[in-house]
Amino acid sequence: SNEEEPEHVEEVGSTTPEPGTISTIPLPEPTETNTTTTDRPAALSTKTEILNEFEGVASLYNISIDIPTEWSVEAAPNQSVNVYDPAAPGDSTLEQSQIFIRSFNADRFLTLSTVTIHERTERTIAERPAVTYDIEKKAGVASFAGQPSWRSERHEVTDIRQQDESPSTFFVIARNPDVDEAVFESILESYTTVSEEDTTANLTTQTRLLESRVYHKPFGIRITPATSPIQPERFSGYHTAIDLEFDDQNDSDIPVVAIADGTVVQSKTVDGYGGLVVVQHGDVGGRALVGIYGHLDPSSLRATGTVTKGEQLGLLGEGFSAETDGERKHLHFGLYTGAGIDIRGYVATEDELTNWIDPLPELERLLVDGLVILPIAVADYPRYEP
Repeated sequence: SNEEEPEHVEEVGSTTPEPGTISTIPLPEPTETNTTTTDRPAALSTKTEILNEFEGVASLYNISIDIPTEWSVEAAPNQSVNVYDPAAPGDSTLEQSQIFIRSFNADRFLTLSTVTIHERTERTIAERPAVTYDIEKKAGVASFAGQPSWRSERHEVTDIRQQDESPSTFFVIARNPDVDEAVFESILESYTTVSEEDTTANLTTQTRLLESRVYHKPFGIRITPATSPIQPERFSGYHTAIDLEFDDQNDSDIPVVAIADGTVVQSKTVDGYGGLVVVQHGDVGGRALVGIYGHLDPSSLRATGTVTKGEQLGLLGEGFSAETDGERKHLHFGLYTGAGIDIRGYVATEDELTNWIDPLPELERLLVDGLVILPIAVADYPRYEP
């Protein structure tokens, strides 16, 4: 399905159509009986991603899916989308692909002369007509360029029709054979079309939820032991970051992720922080950013080396323990520009804040362009009203 211009398809046990003809599959009517429901694997931790919010992904991918927390999304050649696992084997993100998504425009479901269909199942997904195929590239056909190698092997794809009118956009969602079927079905069940208004509302909700967690120590606040909103206080100076408070989630494991691609240059225990990860994110939206992620559980820290957007850096440390060096449960998140590594949580003078950036407006700006994600998926936790 969906590799070049549609021509014709050979189904196992069927008569081969005349060369050069287009094989079509009648539009299935959505019914209750052909909707597949699969229990989400109990241990699966997921995050919701809107595909066209990622840099380079075509705007036509106005859909959201829930994917495992460890997976990442990127634009792929020929206006495709690659959902990959950074921990999977492979010498490139394309070869670490778990799901590969393409699109085509047509009046009806189409298939190709380059593949054999072993099985076809009509169904509905998100109240839209869909067809799941078990396909295999025919012998002698060249491997599909710009796609993961498993796409040239036998695997499963699901085509979803987006509009009732013709021609319609069809999304083709292919599953790596190594991905558990139950995981893939849970992703399909989460499939949702997102309007432009929904996208804007989602970004607004994210930033408001983030802001709701910053109520003790915003960026630039001057702290002294006598005036600090946190008592007792051992620090003093101008705060170089924002503190995202999670003392209402003391019993929860809260993952902290990289806001963008980069390189972990420090990952260690530091006085005043407990576990600390420093990521050089490079050029993000026109500025070279370094991210400071503090008060993490030292036993959970990501090792130094390359990291991708959304990859877990660690878990928030337990409040008032050695994991946070005695501090409450919160994320100290700082952003600065410039060379070198500066992990100071406070500076003595306001002028020294020059290279530091207030993370709240910066994240909001970069979220709109799909360049970053939040360091913590705040929507996964009940909103806290201090």
